[in-house]
Amino acid sequence: MELQESPFATATTFLAPLASLALPEIQLALGQLRYERGVFTAEWLAGRPLPTADAKQPSQTVALADNNGFTRTTSGESIAQGHRQRPRTQVYESLHVRSDSWLSLVTLQLASLMRRDVVCTAYASHAGDRNLGLHDDAWTGVIVQISGAKHWLIWPAAHSSPHEILMKTGDVMVLPQGMKHQVSTPDDPGRSLHLVFAVTDRPIDPEPSHEAIAASAA
Repeated sequence: MELQESPFATATTFLAPLASLALPEIQLALGQLRYERGVFTAEWLAGRPLPTADAKQPSQTVALADNNGFTRTTSGESIAQGHRQRPRTQVYESLHVRSDSWLSLVTLQLASLMRRDVVCTAYASHAGDRNLGLHDDAWTGVIVQISGAKHWLIWPAAHSSPHEILMKTGDVMVLPQGMKHQVSTPDDPGRSLHLVFAVTDRPIDPEPSHEAIAASAA
């Protein structure tokens, strides 16, 4: 019988190529788009389930998102009904704190390496789903295509022509903060699931301040 890989082993294997791609871009503040094909195999990713869809934790918030805003719920029935009424991208927010999966370990380790707060979110969509439209983000996104495919239009500069990228399973992209982009889910295969590790500007203190130590001892 095949032994199941531990969450720590999965996190370590997942983090190694991710960190080597993201660290130079973020720590050196290069502000450059980076895209790498086939960083992970589809077979390996398929064996590392995510706490989404039927495996969602009861307390996990899911936002149905489009350019009109976000509708948040924790109810699986409400998610399904809301999607039927108006098909939209499903956003699994803050997975790193709402589940005890290997994603929590990856997020913590990335934050430790970057010395910044990192937030992990999953985006699930089908072809034809509405989405956020053209926008930019206030963080640097380390993006991993877990399954399916996602079509990206990315504007590296304000008046530049867009870069067109089709992310497939196992691809990784580092999207710099403030870079405008627009996404869609292609008809083939008609679905997409990707992770975003949002590396924020909020620093992590390397050690607690004297004031914090004194307060905790009081």
